Amino acid sequence: MNTSPRSSRRASRPVLAALAAVLVVGTAACSDDKKSEETTVTSSASAPAESAAPTISGAWARTSPANADKGAMYMTITSATADKLINAAVDTAISAKTEIHEMVMEPATSSSETHATTMGSTGNSMPGAMAMRKIDSLDIPAGTAVELKPGGYHVMLIGLVKPLVAGSNVELTLTFEKAGDVKVTVPVRDDAP
Repeated sequence: MNTSPRSSRRASRPVLAALAAVLVVGTAACSDDKKSEETTVTSSASAPAESAAPTISGAWARTSPANADKGAMYMTITSATADKLINAAVDTAISAKTEIHEMVMEPATSSSETHATTMGSTGNSMPGAMAMRKIDSLDIPAGTAVELKPGGYHVMLIGLVKPLVAGSNVELTLTFEKAGDVKVTVPVRDDAP
């Protein structure tokens, strides 16, 4: 029997490979799936190994009136590593387009400034109106919860095929620059959870 160090190393290689495979499978089986009471989140297999999927909590979509052609979705996104939300998508059977939006205060118009000056005001003009605008991406700083909420950032559904009805769910795919795709089941509600 040959017990040289070289032959025992060769014999142990298959054992080490099998042990590594068991560790990888065991780690995946024991991972903690983050699921909120109302939200189901799954990460795509294409996400890079060095970037964990962000956690999505409190997701909900507001019900829409029968004739509405737009809808909105809200949630809180938290990531252990800095990332960027770069896209949001739903099935085209739900909405023609899906975009990331933010609400911003538009500056006061010149007509309201003129009105304030004419009325003898000392610089107090009527505030501008809130406006919605599409953004290309949303920064998700490491360890900081980013809230998508009414009056702020949100996912906008444009060209609704049918109304969003309370009690139903919408499947949303969020795409992150580093973590890749994260699928979220979004419940439709009349009010925030």
